[in-house]
Amino acid sequence: MTPTHWIHGQRDRLIDRVTAWSNINSGSLNLPGIKKAGELIYRDFQRLEPENWQLVALNQTSSLPSPPISSPGPLAIFRKRPNAESRLLFFGHLDTVYGPEHRLQEVVSGASGTLIGPGVCDMKGGLAILLCGLSAFEKFTKEKNFGWTIMINSDEEIGSPGSSPYFQIEAAYHRFGFGFEPALEDGALASNRKGSGNFTFTVHGKAAHSGRNPRAGRNALVPAAEFILACHQLNGTRPSVFVNPGVISGGTVANTIPDLAVCQVNVRTTTGDDEHWLLQELERLRASLEDSGRYRIEVTGGFTAPPKPLTTGVSHLLDLAQKAATKIGIALSVRPTGGTCDGNRLAHFGLPNIDNLGARGGAIHSENEFLVVESLVERSWLFYTLLQELNQEMAR
Repeated sequence: MTPTHWIHGQRDRLIDRVTAWSNINSGSLNLPGIKKAGELIYRDFQRLEPENWQLVALNQTSSLPSPPISSPGPLAIFRKRPNAESRLLFFGHLDTVYGPEHRLQEVVSGASGTLIGPGVCDMKGGLAILLCGLSAFEKFTKEKNFGWTIMINSDEEIGSPGSSPYFQIEAAYHRFGFGFEPALEDGALASNRKGSGNFTFTVHGKAAHSGRNPRAGRNALVPAAEFILACHQLNGTRPSVFVNPGVISGGTVANTIPDLAVCQVNVRTTTGDDEHWLLQELERLRASLEDSGRYRIEVTGGFTAPPKPLTTGVSHLLDLAQKAATKIGIALSVRPTGGTCDGNRLAHFGLPNIDNLGARGGAIHSENEFLVVESLVERSWLFYTLLQELNQEMAR
């Protein structure tokens, strides 16, 4: 049997794995669900017969801002041929944005050969592709010229606060990295990615009755509103930065001057200089809106992912991927994206990587998230062929 026939023969198993994995809720904060899904996924990855594997208990020693978690889910690490001269790092995550309270809990068949379900595309489908493509490489390749490490974390959707330090450690010991986030809508690979950060703008005013003594109050919504308008104006001054005030809250009843307003903001950056500029602008806005001490204003938060530039190393990997795609007769384009993932963090730690070799699909992070079934075989075949290209390159 040829590798091609074997991979195509895995179609039903790929569908079954994605369905079984996705039917277990593994929202980032659902620790029992993460444990249950992890047990199933880890058992399947042990079929690769790694020389060793471990579960690492995570804590939040990272500086990345994240929701408080008393005990984050684990990080699974599998290794094979760890003493090889060249080593590749494969990475993915099992957590999703869908908690137990979300309406999307089970996988169903959709129209036009799709699966709809929580995390089918982001990224249970990607994990299945990693397992299938790598299994084909291990099964059919006689001379293997690299070792590998697989890292599957359970906190990616909240910025990888616990697993980031381990990515930094592993980046130094590997030549290239490959992640299995969803492909772009048309199957394209991401060339470079924007950076991301989350900040909270909190205004403290003074409560008062709006009828009896309104002038004794200080309406916290006023500087918050000015802050939102200022963020909108920032978007016109530096094209490489986008500031999105996404959530605003404040006040309790209409006849009370609100003494508290909170605005949550997401920012996207293109370079490291953008981060420095944005921090300065946020501080400038904070100071200017305090209005001579009438309000107390705090800005908290930070950057969860640095920008990922298109480096020489990334360009080389993209060229190899496109060469592999040509060999198997599929079109594979490359373009930038504004989304972030662990590929941003690994690039920041010095590891060139392609990070979205996963399934084709769409509507991720929504109740309509779907996966194109035919892409499971297609991307597994692509990944296997890419590994063959790398294996030949490392033999020289």
